[in-house]
Order: sequence, then C-alpha cells, then structure tokens
Amino acid sequence: MARTRDLVALSAILVAPLAAILVSQALPSLDAPAPASAEPLAALEPVAPAPTPAPAAVVPPSPVAPVVAPAAAEPTAAPVVPPAGDDVGQAMLVRKDALVLHTHADLRWASGRPVIKAEPSHLLATRSVRWDSLPEQLRGLEDATMVVHAADGSTCVAGVDAPRLHLEQIGDVFHSMDDDGHESFEPPTDKAVLRDMVKQLFAEEDDLLLLARQRAADGRPCEGLWARRVDLPPATVFGRRGASEAEAAVLKAEAAAVVRAQADFTGLAGEYAEYLAPMDAERRADLPGWDEFVAANLRTTAWHEIGGSRQIVSVELQLVDRMACSDDFGGSLALLLERRDGRLVRFDQPGWLGLTALMDLEGDGVLEAVTDDGFETVLRTHDPSGAELRDAYSVPYVGCPC
Repeated sequence: MARTRDLVALSAILVAPLAAILVSQALPSLDAPAPASAEPLAALEPVAPAPTPAPAAVVPPSPVAPVVAPAAAEPTAAPVVPPAGDDVGQAMLVRKDALVLHTHADLRWASGRPVIKAEPSHLLATRSVRWDSLPEQLRGLEDATMVVHAADGSTCVAGVDAPRLHLEQIGDVFHSMDDDGHESFEPPTDKAVLRDMVKQLFAEEDDLLLLARQRAADGRPCEGLWARRVDLPPATVFGRRGASEAEAAVLKAEAAAVVRAQADFTGLAGEYAEYLAPMDAERRADLPGWDEFVAANLRTTAWHEIGGSRQIVSVELQLVDRMACSDDFGGSLALLLERRDGRLVRFDQPGWLGLTALMDLEGDGVLEAVTDDGFETVLRTHDPSGAELRDAYSVPYVGCPC
C-alpha cells in the first residue's frame, strides 16, 4: 500500500503541470453572421412596477413571451441594488432595433468581413461579434431578457440577439474632387476601394458601438429609449404624459412662478442682458426683451410615477430652434421641480436639457435620465459617490454642419 501511495503522489506531480499548460491555451474563434436590418416596431404594453423583492434568476424560453409585472406583494426589506454604472444590464440605451451594449467597442472583438451599406451622405458598416470574444461582464447578457422602456413609461419585453460592431457616418462621407475640379458625393464604384476605406475607418474610430438586436415575442423589436434586465428589481419610472393646450398653459404658468425665484434664472437674465448690450438700437429692437424671451422659450413637461403618486416637472429654458453656427443667444437653464402637498417646489438635483426619459434605478431618490439634443443621446446615471456618469452615442457628421 505504501508503494501504491508513492506512485499516486508521483503521478499527481507529473500530471498537474501538463494540465495547467493545456487549460491555459486559448480556444480558436469562429465567424458569426451579421444580424439582419431593422424591422417594424412592436406595440408597447404599459406595465406598472410593483414593490416586489428581487426575483430569482430566470432562464427565459426562446422566443421570449411578453410578461406583465407581478402583483404587489407585502412590503419587505428593500433589495440591495448595485449602482447602475457597476452592473451591466442595470440600464442601457436603445438605438432603433438594438440595445447599446458598449459605446467604445474594441475592434478585436469582431470577426468576419464587414457588411457595408453605402449611399450618398450615409455609410453603415457592421461586423459580427462572438459572445465569447467579449469581456466577462458583457458575456452575461447572452440570452438575457430585457424590459425596454419608452418615454411614456410603457414597456416591452425583449430577448437579446447576437452582438455586432456598428460603424456609421453621415454628411459628406464620400466627398471627392477630380483633377478637373468636379466634386462627387457618391460612394466609390470600385468595391475594393470601398472595403479599404471601411477597414481604415474601423481601425481609426474610437467610438464604435457594440449593438445587439432586441426582439419581442412576435419577432419584432421593441420601441423604447432604454432597457433593463428583467431579473433585476423594477426601477421607479416616470412617464411623460401628453397635455391639452389649456393644461400645458396652466403647468407652464405654475412652474414659471417657481423658476423666476431661482438664482439660476436671475443669472440667465444677466447673461441675456450682456448678450444684448453690445448691439446697436436697430439690432436690439429686432430681438425680444427678457420677459418676452422667457414666455416664448420656456418649456415644461410633467412626468408621472408609473404605479405611484409622485409628479416631477422638468423645466428647460433656451432659445428654441437655435441655428447652428449662428450668433443667437446660447444661454440655457434646466431645472427639476416636484409636486409636494399640492404645489411645485424645486427638486434637489440639477435638471437636463433634451430630457426624454426619467427614472430612479436604485431607489435611492437620485434620478437618472436619458437625454437627446438632436446630435447626441446620453444615458445619465451616477456612481456610488454621486458623481454623474455618461454613456453616450452619436452618429458622426462628416463636413460642416452649418
């Protein structure tokens, strides 16, 4: 028996290093086909979040069937939810038919040849990506089920398809000039030249998007602005509500009274006075006075808590339809108000311009948002210290936008 034990020990000593060497070898990658283009959008169904404890992890069937939030349960201790910036799937942007998994993707994640769509003023190129080529955090989204949220608070449940790298440009993408001075904005007719151009862009761009198509149970993508994993506790969501002209006027007048009492408003009034000061009388006469400017450009939006009683009012004050590259007044103001005991008071948090979605992801009383100024779409969350985090994408414009 002693000799047998010695042989076993000697075998373990010899085999262990060999096993370590074999395990350390990387698996070869395989190409994956690029997903198809966007399809018509699926209808939304309102779902009110319920104060339920964190559900157990769910392995969804395929395809994913729409679900409705569970009925309210007896209050329990609030689940510990990690800050949005620390957990992939807490919140992510939605772009058309796809989830935005990463806004600065690494080209090394891609496999296969680019799929290119080129037309005047628009270039779109994608490359397929394998889940196992992604960082570990992102791999956890494979086969995940997401709740896609629209601006009005309505929701749609979707599964996650294969990821892809996304490169897109608009504007004078293909501008060229021949020896005779003739300009062209057409894509290259030589496919090899086009492929080389796209290859170079993929190598140079530092804001490649990692997208994954999302599909509802009927196979169509959900319509929305942001998404969250279905296995996480429901976020507190505020839905934007439409209002009649009379209702909008009442809300604007009520909010304006609060806004005028703020130091931010006084500061912006001073900026406007400084803007007008150097102008001659004729030019100044063509522009509105401060009160007239406020009346024409103050915008208010009511946001109602889905499944709750809270109301937030967002306020934006800036020149509406300001022309790019002009000398129009560029000052702005963004505030959040909350209705408490029947009246509006200032919410203790800065507001945002271009607010399109509003929510509280962790239930800590600090609001998160999606904003869109027409050029850039931004998911605005915060880290544990309260510092704002930005996850943003835009479609690069080649040329002068003026």
